Amino acid sequence: MLKALLKKQFLELNTFYFQNRKTGKNRSKGGTIGMIVLFVLLFIGIGFSFYGMGSLLADTFIALKLDWLYFAIMGLMALFLGVFGGVFNTYAGLYHAKDNELLLSMPIPPSLILFARMVGVYAMGLLYEAIVFVPAIICYWVKKPLTVLNVLFPFLLVFILGFLVLSLICVLGWVIALISSKLKNKSIITVLISVIFLGAYYFFYFKFNTFLQNIVGNAQHVGDSVRKAYPVYIFGRAAVGEAIPMLATIIAIAVVFALTYFILSKSFIKIVTTKQAEKKTVYNESKSIKTSSAGSALLKKEFKRFLGSPTYMLNTGLGIIILPVLSVAALIKMKDARELIEVGTNMFPELMGLLPIFAVCVICMMLSMNAITAPSISLEGKTIWILQSMPIDPWDILQAKQKMHLYLNAAPAVISATALGFVVGADTYIIVLMNAFALSFVLFSSSFGLFMNLLKPNLVWTNETVPVKQGMSVVVALFGGWLISIVFGFIAYLTRDIIEPRYYLIGVVVVLALTSRFINGWLKTKGTKIFAEL
Repeated sequence: MLKALLKKQFLELNTFYFQNRKTGKNRSKGGTIGMIVLFVLLFIGIGFSFYGMGSLLADTFIALKLDWLYFAIMGLMALFLGVFGGVFNTYAGLYHAKDNELLLSMPIPPSLILFARMVGVYAMGLLYEAIVFVPAIICYWVKKPLTVLNVLFPFLLVFILGFLVLSLICVLGWVIALISSKLKNKSIITVLISVIFLGAYYFFYFKFNTFLQNIVGNAQHVGDSVRKAYPVYIFGRAAVGEAIPMLATIIAIAVVFALTYFILSKSFIKIVTTKQAEKKTVYNESKSIKTSSAGSALLKKEFKRFLGSPTYMLNTGLGIIILPVLSVAALIKMKDARELIEVGTNMFPELMGLLPIFAVCVICMMLSMNAITAPSISLEGKTIWILQSMPIDPWDILQAKQKMHLYLNAAPAVISATALGFVVGADTYIIVLMNAFALSFVLFSSSFGLFMNLLKPNLVWTNETVPVKQGMSVVVALFGGWLISIVFGFIAYLTRDIIEPRYYLIGVVVVLALTSRFINGWLKTKGTKIFAEL
């Protein structure tokens, strides 16, 4: 029974290599081999970057006889990446798998189901952890004389550390599952967690070089500090080939894993079978029934679809959060930003008057990332016939999609245009025009996204990731918005001696407004016919 469960689990993990998610059909033998080779090359490339990092650290630490500190630091990095890479798959793969109830209804001990699922999680975490730790080991072997123990122990620690990674991501997934079972809108929680992890990633990414330089420059001090974190110190001693620390590491990780498995086995059934309580509506004759127009109902439907899909929100709405955050950061760091601007304008004085235009062009490039309307028709999928069969004007359906785009993007556009206007030192009139530019671009992008999706719809997807991330309409809306923003900035530069910035901004607003009106005219006439026939 366990063998069958493990086989099923690994088939699920590797489905991507054997099946095209866009069509739902199996890949050809050549296509499968190509996908496997592609990912192998990708992981090798990432491994080389960690090898270079390990080489920088190893040269310093080996010279100072701090070999253990080298493995302690690389082990922590491996642990972090393993947890970071595996935690996103744990909730869906371990606690919220679609076949959990089916398996629990069979004469299979729940402990076996949990164990098989944990093996899959272990394999995923091990893969991410090994990307860091294996290159680190190879780098150490290249720079240090080899012995039996300093070859064998690091190799074994790759797999032993994987159990600690497994324990941590299972606990994190368990916490998320418990919280999620009590919440009404799980999609928003998923998005918030993803945004937090994304922010943490970029924070460490930009600080990483400084972090490495500080470690290398203060190796002895870092070593003294790490010794106080005794488990990390013991792990480093084990990795360089010391038997007693190796035994202690194995025992400690085994205890952590056993405790994790014991706790999860006791709560596994409760977590996977807990259903979110649904609010029941009780009819009351004394109360009047609230009604709304068709347009309001359609708009509400669009918002429910957007807020109910983490994939949709993260891939077409991340800029809604990022733009205001960056704008506030620019205001907080206004002094530094203006000093940087002063350096640039001293080098290129002709750019001084164009700063408001360039600033709003950058905002428009960010707004292009919020291509909410571009996949909105494709996301109706095979159920599009429901909308088509209703006594609703197709133009009302298209307008609801467009209005959601406008409502979600208008506030970030105004906040960012106003904030950057202050940063670049624009006067009130120019800031108003910058806002008009940004809002007219939002209007244009909402119409353009619908236009492209009607021309290039995809209603036969098996995974909503396909229309949201791979749809041709999304690609054109995104890169088309970037191209248009760059062109506006380039034309402003070429005509800087002919047209004043305020008149140029007015001209751009007029062009975008007229273009949006033209596209909306097409949507209302030919576009509605295309929608009705999809």
